[in-house]
This record gives sequence, structure tokens and C-alpha cells, in this order.
Amino acid sequence: MPPPTHDAVHGALARVLDPEIRRPITELGMIESVDIEPDGRVRVGVLLTVAACPMREQLNRDVTTAVSAIPVSRQCS
Repeated sequence: MPPPTHDAVHGALARVLDPEIRRPITELGMIESVDIEPDGRVRVGVLLTVAACPMREQLNRDVTTAVSAIPVSRQCS
């Protein structure tokens, strides 16, 4: 099964809101990087305003939930 596309990942991340500002993290420039492995694993780098951000765990959960919900296309042989 093919890995998700960068467009699909960015679309999913656009639905993740900053817990304090309540705006999409993509609009706030909080996405540092998106790496997609050939096996479909996705790693997202999120920029935080402070290293000890109190909402870090919530952001981590929200990003993981959003990216995990990307539909996987199946190829028939």
C-alpha cells in the first residue's frame, strides 16, 4: 500500500488547532517538517513557542490523531 502524500498530510494537519489560539497550526507556521517513509510512517516536526509548552502533549495527540486518520488507498492487483 502506498504511503500518504505530502498534500494529504498537510490537509490533515490543517485541521489541527493550536489549543490556546484556536487557529490551524498550518496557518500559524508551526509545521517545521513532514517526512514520509516508503513504508508509510509519517514524522511531523512541530514548532512550539516555548520548549516547556504546557500544551505539548495535547498537540502531539491531535497531530497523531489527524495524521492517523488519513485514508489509505489500496491498490488492487
